[in-house]
Amino acid sequence: MDYSRKDLADALAAEYVTGTMRGGARRRFESLLPAHSALREATLAWSERLMPLTAALAPVEPSGDVWRRISDRAALLPAERVR
Repeated sequence: MDYSRKDLADALAAEYVTGTMRGGARRRFESLLPAHSALREATLAWSERLMPLTAALAPVEPSGDVWRRISDRAALLPAERVR
């Protein structure tokens, strides 16, 4: 793939920043960032574009049930994937 194409870099960065890119695709995108300036620039642009939206939201403390489910799922992951 030609990651220097602005339209491709922009579309991939949008998925990454908004959290809709998941699993292997997300890990692959992260591994490409160091070598592809177009991807880094597009990712930064999307982050800067969306960051002001977070200022309008009040922080929400997850319930104990949510933390328990996260803990349960993390325990099922291979040790090298848990960080």
